[in-house]
Formats: sequence, C-alpha cells, structure tokens
Amino acid sequence: MRRLEGKVALVTGASRGIGCAIARALLDEGAHTFLVSRRREAVRKLAAAWNAAGGRAEALSADVTREREVNRLIARVKKRSGRLDILINNAGVFTYKPFEKTTLEDWRSNIDTNLTGTFLCTRAALPLLKRKRGGHILNIISVAGREAYENCSAYCASKFGALGLSRVLAEELRPFGIRVTAILPGPVRTKMIQKLGLRVPKGRILEPEDVARTVVEALTQPQRASLEEIVLRPARGSL
Repeated sequence: MRRLEGKVALVTGASRGIGCAIARALLDEGAHTFLVSRRREAVRKLAAAWNAAGGRAEALSADVTREREVNRLIARVKKRSGRLDILINNAGVFTYKPFEKTTLEDWRSNIDTNLTGTFLCTRAALPLLKRKRGGHILNIISVAGREAYENCSAYCASKFGALGLSRVLAEELRPFGIRVTAILPGPVRTKMIQKLGLRVPKGRILEPEDVARTVVEALTQPQRASLEEIVLRPARGSL
C-alpha cells in the first residue's frame, strides 16, 4: 500500500541531492509530486524518467528567492492540481569560508535562499494548504541550525533563522491542522559536502535517501501526532 496516494506534494531544490531523493520517495509512496528547481532541464528529465516508470511527477522552474517567481509557481500548482498537501522547503546553498572572508554576496546568497526562500514558498502556499485540514510543511534545515561551526557564519545564520521560523509556523498553523516539521540532518553525501575538502570516513556520513526516508516517516504519522523537530546524524558520529 502506497501511503501518500492521493496527496499532492511540492519539493524545492529537487534536481539533485536530498531534494531529488525526497521527490523520488514521495512518488514511490503515490504522491503527485511537483519537482522545482532553477535547473529546469534537469527536473524535466527526472520527471520524464520517473513517469515512464509509473510515477506522477511534474517539473517546474522557479528561483525561490524571487517573490514573483514563487507566486507564479504556486499559481501553476493550483491550476494543475487544485490542491497542495505537502510542501518541502529544501532548496539551499552553502558557503564555507572564514567570517572575515565572507562577502556581502555570500551572506545574501545564504540568507536569501535558505531563509527567505522558505518564507516566500510557505507564505505563497498557505492558501492552498489551508483548504483542507491535514497539510504538512517540512523544512530541510541542518544541524547547523542549532550548532555553530567554524567557517560557516552565513550558512549557520540562515539555518538558525530557518529553525526559528519553523518553530513559529508550527505554533501559528496548529489551529489550521497544518503540521510543520524541521529536519536537521548531519553531513549528507551531496555536492555541498565536497566544498569542505575533507576525507569522509566510511560510515560517518548520511546518504540523501536517509533524509528522504525520514521525510516519509514524518508525513505518515497519524494526524493526531506531529514530529516537529528531527535531528538525523550518522550512527558513528559526524565528521
């Protein structure tokens, strides 16, 4: 039995890494899934391949830092499906350099994508999510949303903010039956981790599929229960 049959989901940053793994997991569970990325051709190819295998995916292009594009994105979802049950705010960027070398451009890139993007997508999607009780917002954050790391000032600031926003949304949206889950993974094998330039010991890094499975478990809790913050770490400890 596919546990998300009949649900409509939207995943930002879906062209690769964690977002791609989440989108595939949602499709496997029966959700009609919108794959969103600035890399339109990449999500278009993914959707075509998955649909050929029996999925129901649609590819859309949007920059989550641009209000007009986000509003247009949600309008397309409304037109094509008439509803939205699941919003996955996953799009993110990462800067790894000492604070003194962090430029204003670095700072704005992290804040705009990791924090403002979550704000814009959530605000635009709320009217659809409120239409029927049982909506769910999942914000893919990071353990850097509650722990400080050297050379990650812009990234940590954006993720601390995203966790704070998630906590506020959980309280404000509770009366509408909308659950909000913040997922805080440790190091995950993605292109972002390559920027650290570290040798990764075997067994001390997560795979994107680990995060995707956690997303599905949060989504499939009974409506009376809510997993509001989940810290996911490698069992042998982080890097």
